[in-house]
Amino acid sequence: MNYDAPSQKVSRSVRSLLASRGETITALAAATLIAESTLKRRLLGHSPFTLEEAGYIARHFGVSITDLLAGPFVASSEAVPA
Repeated sequence: MNYDAPSQKVSRSVRSLLASRGETITALAAATLIAESTLKRRLLGHSPFTLEEAGYIARHFGVSITDLLAGPFVASSEAVPA
């Protein structure tokens, strides 16, 4: 059985969303008010995302936290209301 920690799934989802939307970590940091250095640590897997951070990121991308936890994000034409 291949088990990925929830934070690993969130990291993969966020990296996927950043790439698919052509957005930078710097832009995500500015939009979510999460320090860029914190985002980099989270995305590299050096420390886990908090629930609050996942919520800010999900809202920014118009997806749900459960979408982020599903890991790697698959684009959908329907946005989740914030």
